[in-house]
Amino acid sequence: MKIFADYHMHPQGHKLQPYTFKLLDPWAESCLQKGIVDFCFTDHDRYREGIDFKIFYQWKQKFPTLNVRLGIERDNDPVSGHSGLIWVKENWEKLDFVLGSVHFIGDWPFDRNGFEEGFSKRPIDDIYRDYVKNLLQLIDEGFIDSVAHLDLIKIFNYRPKGKIVDYFKPVLEKIKEKNLCLEINTAGWRKPVKEQYPDEEILFKAVEMKIPISIGSDAHSWVEVGKGFSELLPLMHKLGIREFAVFRSHSRQMVAVS
Repeated sequence: MKIFADYHMHPQGHKLQPYTFKLLDPWAESCLQKGIVDFCFTDHDRYREGIDFKIFYQWKQKFPTLNVRLGIERDNDPVSGHSGLIWVKENWEKLDFVLGSVHFIGDWPFDRNGFEEGFSKRPIDDIYRDYVKNLLQLIDEGFIDSVAHLDLIKIFNYRPKGKIVDYFKPVLEKIKEKNLCLEINTAGWRKPVKEQYPDEEILFKAVEMKIPISIGSDAHSWVEVGKGFSELLPLMHKLGIREFAVFRSHSRQMVAVS
């Protein structure tokens, strides 16, 4: 069994880097080497100025054996989130796929190194509830295809007192209502929490609700493309996940794990 698609990749990483052949080439070459034949660039919306549609369309012609898609990850950044949403609306028809995510509670970037102290300033259950409120608001705004790293709030391994799945049931219900995908994100294994996003109990509930799954490595460097996919396969098998989503022009197609 093999996962051959990666729908969460950041060629610009964590800084504005306008699209060029030189920037994008290593990503395609890494995918070819790893047998990933269907992938989507999903840079953070704060770096949308680096996305050049013309360059991208020219560049992808170099790799005719690959299904290369263009997307974006939009979030609730208090500085760039609103303008990012406007950009996504304006460019919706040019994009294949949009991830929706929450990286902020108010102006607190809770998932960034150096900001962990915010978890000790309030009851952890309140933090989780506020995070969920932000997720629900983001989903209601629309213009997304899949919800990324659903329980990112656990990144530094701060856990709520109750069952984690109970906090996220309203979000799963909203995802189902809006006919969106839920992403399985392998980056959590590279973070202090040392597990995939979302939690296994959440995934079990999502499978029970028949919510479609997309898969992403959340690579911020081409060396991270597909990282954790082989480790993910046993969990997918355990949960009965036999297919995942790929996209073209926001049209979802479910494909079997090869």
